[in-house]
Amino acid sequence: MGLFLGFPKILIAIFCASLIGSIIGVGLIVLMKKGFKSEIPFGPFLIIGTYSAFFWGQNFINWYLKSFV
Repeated sequence: MGLFLGFPKILIAIFCASLIGSIIGVGLIVLMKKGFKSEIPFGPFLIIGTYSAFFWGQNFINWYLKSFV
C-alpha cells in the first residue's frame, strides 16, 4: 500500500480503513451478529481504504489543510 500510494496518502488509507472497520465492527456488535471476542478480517477494510485514498486522498488533504492551516 505504501509503495502504491506514497507517504501522505498511506496515512489517509490507514485512517479510512480503521474508521470504516470500527463503524462496521460496532454496528455488528450492536446488532448482536458478533460478540466482543469475535474476529473480523481487516483486509477488506484496508482495500477500501486504499481505493478511497487513491481516488479521493488529495481532496481530503487539501480540505484538511484549508480547514486547519
